[in-house]
Amino acid sequence: MFTPEEAPRVLSDGQLDLIHDQAMTILEEIGMNILWEPIRDLLAAEGNKVEDERVYFDRAWIIEQVAKAPAVFDLGARNPDRNITIGGGSLILLPVGGSPFASDMERGRRAGTVADHDELTKLAHAADAMECLQGGTVEPQDMDVDFRHLATDYSMIRWSDKPYVAYGGAGFRGRDSLEMARIAYGGTLPTDKPSLMTVVNPVSPLVWDERMCDLLVVTAEAGQGLVVTPFLLAGGTAPVSLSGALSIQVAEALSGTAIAQMITPGLPCMFGSFFTPLDMRTGAPAFGLPEGVLATLAGGQFSRRYGLPYRGGGGLCSGNQVDAQSATESANSLWATFLASSDLVLHAAGWLEGGLTASYEKFALDVEVCAQFKRTAAGIGTSDEELALDAIRELGPGGLFLASSHTMDHFREWLYMSPLFTTPDFTTWDAMGRESLEDRAIGAWHHLMDTYEDPGLDDAIDEELKAFMAHRTEEIAVGIGVSDD
Repeated sequence: MFTPEEAPRVLSDGQLDLIHDQAMTILEEIGMNILWEPIRDLLAAEGNKVEDERVYFDRAWIIEQVAKAPAVFDLGARNPDRNITIGGGSLILLPVGGSPFASDMERGRRAGTVADHDELTKLAHAADAMECLQGGTVEPQDMDVDFRHLATDYSMIRWSDKPYVAYGGAGFRGRDSLEMARIAYGGTLPTDKPSLMTVVNPVSPLVWDERMCDLLVVTAEAGQGLVVTPFLLAGGTAPVSLSGALSIQVAEALSGTAIAQMITPGLPCMFGSFFTPLDMRTGAPAFGLPEGVLATLAGGQFSRRYGLPYRGGGGLCSGNQVDAQSATESANSLWATFLASSDLVLHAAGWLEGGLTASYEKFALDVEVCAQFKRTAAGIGTSDEELALDAIRELGPGGLFLASSHTMDHFREWLYMSPLFTTPDFTTWDAMGRESLEDRAIGAWHHLMDTYEDPGLDDAIDEELKAFMAHRTEEIAVGIGVSDD
């Protein structure tokens, strides 16, 4: 279950062709503004038409370049036992990222700090469902925004040995992330696979700005992975219609992938989808609603059409607290994520308040829901033992399988018993003190924190990382090495 071959098709072949053709028309006839001259010069040398900042892409060139990207690739970790493969419906889950606030029910909602980032990194490291980390799980607002990436990348390197998506956001941050990864690997990055990934976002609609162009080039030249993700808001940065918005998504995602392949042929690139409608009553993004579900499923179809691994979905919601609204919206988002056979899933756990808050309790609940989806993905077994004919013969009509040795032998293996979603009747629950799901979620994230095991870091590497961070902080403060030109 949840395989690319069995993924739902919300678009027919004819509809896919229509949207693809419109995306190519957008690239050819409307074009995109590329605000960084070095990339415009490269694109012109490849035969694309350039007028001032506007680039009109040749559709055949776009398809030729995109075809160079691999459908499956490996992402390394400093602990090789944690290397992962991305593609083919890999469903690699990552925690929330980019939230300016952190929240838990004991300390309340607060501006994110480095300490919060460290805690959330430890939670993600301890959670088996999270196989990869994300820089900026919460934005540490006790650090200047220009230095913040140093703290978040160090947090992931120091407190986990899982692979990660670097903080990103600008070329100079990408260069710093690469140097910190090199130090973490003992001086040299492996050449057989990427050691980190970076998300690059066009400025929708149809603009690649200087910071993202620089980051794209830095990452591509270093042979690291790129997650090319348009951020589209229906009725805001994209047409209010799904098909119109999807055509912009395809145009933007393929343009970024083609540019990356122009720089480094064969570079691992992902087709990214991050789409939600605006609530026209408030102007706020509305996550977990039907349009977002359909866009996630459609994005999976397009990624398979182009032979690219798919970044899509997440435990996305607009709800402001851990309640029925946020749970329902996140469940809708996650169903689409898994059914689309996504390969890399950012924001799978901890997302609250439209992404403004990284919630500890929501993290624990989302991890539990993701574990249930993983169990569902395993499908239904039909081995002799699972068919249970001998047990059925033994008990016969009117038998009680609760008393069967077959049940005793296998119930832990074959029946999912949730640690958070409990089943006592009202009277028993009342006698036990009426513990709420939120209360159990508090206990769940504390349990994760208690079970966290520090993977450790070589003292010499740790000192070199700290020295690099101190040096770069001094340089950045006076404007050295921060230009995107």
